[in-house]
Amino acid sequence: MPQTIGVLILRNQDNVAIKALPKRKNTIGRSLDSDILLQQKGISRCHATIYFSNGVYWILDGDMEGRVSTNGLLVNGFRISVHQLKSHDVITFCKGVYAFYIEFSGVSEDALLLEDTVRKMIDFSTRSNSLSTRNLEQKRDQDQSDFSRIFSSSTLDDLTKLPNRSAFFWRVKKALEFRQKISANHKFSVLFIDVDRFKVINDSLGHLVGDKFLIAIAEKLSSCIRENDMVARLGGDEFAILLDSLNDLDEAILVAKRIQETLVKPLKVEQHELYPSISIGIALSSLGYKAVEDIVRDADTAMYHAKNNGRSRFVVFDEKMHQKASEMLKLDSDLRRSIERQELRLNYQPIIAIENKSLIGFEALIRWEHSQMGLISPEDFIPIAEETNFIYQIGDWILDEAFKQLKAWNDNPAIREPLSININISSKQLSQPSLPENLLDLIKHHQIDPAQVKLEVTESILMESGPQSIEILNQLKGIGVQLAIDDFGTGYSSLSYLHKFPIDMLKIDRSFISEIDKAKQNTCLNITNSIINLAHSLGVKVVAEGVERIYHLAWLQQQHCDYAQGYLFSKPLNAEDATALAKHGLEWTWKV
Repeated sequence: MPQTIGVLILRNQDNVAIKALPKRKNTIGRSLDSDILLQQKGISRCHATIYFSNGVYWILDGDMEGRVSTNGLLVNGFRISVHQLKSHDVITFCKGVYAFYIEFSGVSEDALLLEDTVRKMIDFSTRSNSLSTRNLEQKRDQDQSDFSRIFSSSTLDDLTKLPNRSAFFWRVKKALEFRQKISANHKFSVLFIDVDRFKVINDSLGHLVGDKFLIAIAEKLSSCIRENDMVARLGGDEFAILLDSLNDLDEAILVAKRIQETLVKPLKVEQHELYPSISIGIALSSLGYKAVEDIVRDADTAMYHAKNNGRSRFVVFDEKMHQKASEMLKLDSDLRRSIERQELRLNYQPIIAIENKSLIGFEALIRWEHSQMGLISPEDFIPIAEETNFIYQIGDWILDEAFKQLKAWNDNPAIREPLSININISSKQLSQPSLPENLLDLIKHHQIDPAQVKLEVTESILMESGPQSIEILNQLKGIGVQLAIDDFGTGYSSLSYLHKFPIDMLKIDRSFISEIDKAKQNTCLNITNSIINLAHSLGVKVVAEGVERIYHLAWLQQQHCDYAQGYLFSKPLNAEDATALAKHGLEWTWKV
């Protein structure tokens, strides 16, 4: 809705302060209210104070302790005690210290960053100390037009019309300054919000529906906050909220719960009924932040913890998380030097053909031997690599190293049967249009058969893949490599979707295999049996991961599962031991 926005321009000799008063009711005068938002020093012998209380912006002739200016306060030449401001009022605090109040009507956006906007429009250095109301009237139309144009383009998100990243950071900066300079007890919180699985909606229903979905999310978020708070869109499917002037930091948790409860309800977007889900990270001012970037970063970190712990929840950033974030930052720095330091290596876990009891190939598994911290699990460093985009370099290194080893096996006369190599591909690699071409160049460089290469993509990555990623999968299939779905059964896909992807192999997740011997009739057993039967009906081979017991192997053999992989046969081996196994063949010692 269009609204009237006031701008107060204060001048003390060569110093200028410009303050936005985005309320219809702006009152100037004396008050003992102590709920102070912002203080402007140097206006009079004590100083004038600007603060917000009960939906009204006030300007106090005096200081926070209640001391009034000895020079009095004049509005348009008349001494006042309390006065509701009107456009073009001139306020005089003392000689050479005065202010102008201007209203802009018909503006529909929130009045943020008006200081910077008005400063661009008005150059005080060319104005006299006696700038008159008449001069302001002559400038009014042009100023208002310039204001609307500059403000709209610089501080608002084009899609949702919420404040954008710049506006949000500015507002959080003001909250930090108030806590640091005026009131150490000032409490506020930043919420970092990410829409879960938005990419699925965008890719399956189109960008138009995706945009309308984000607009609906923005409206829901706006309905959950107070008048003095701010919700902003930072970009993509990321939003942020500033909860300002909190009585207790626990209020931030209550707001997060309210947001979750509000967004659990389905949204009607065109003819689609969509069920939103969001992950929220909360950073509290009590940690003593000095910079905007730090509190937003920590809220973002907490959001990732929420997402990694199952999504559709909120997590509050704490000191332990801060310590872990610092450790991850160092880990990221070390990871970027791991290739040149030759700290990365590949291990190879055998994959066995159950029917003829033979070795058919290996899965390449990355390991990081840190010079000081020892062996670091891929679960700890691969997410960091993906977040920082270092995964591209690691992915290229894995492909080159695995192909080099495969070439060595092909050239070894003691290895009589050709082997395959399974390599995991990240979501970011799969989104690279150049992946098929780069892969083909590597295959030619190492002189290996494309059919020996099996690329593994997790089920969750596959189901979140858009049309571009599916096209890349088809191109990879076209150059002769095989494609496998890893960790199958842990995602949220339907088995009937399998025919939509150019897949050669399913790898049943180890969590199902480990449970099949717990009872003669159980869910995991039935699911595993259904996956094997359906895969075979679609002409897709099946690999059972995590085979650790003879009973697992015996049951899989009865169900005609094609391949098996797990500690029953071998743990992941270094290149030398894997080569020895390939040369001598698999010694079948299990009676099944």
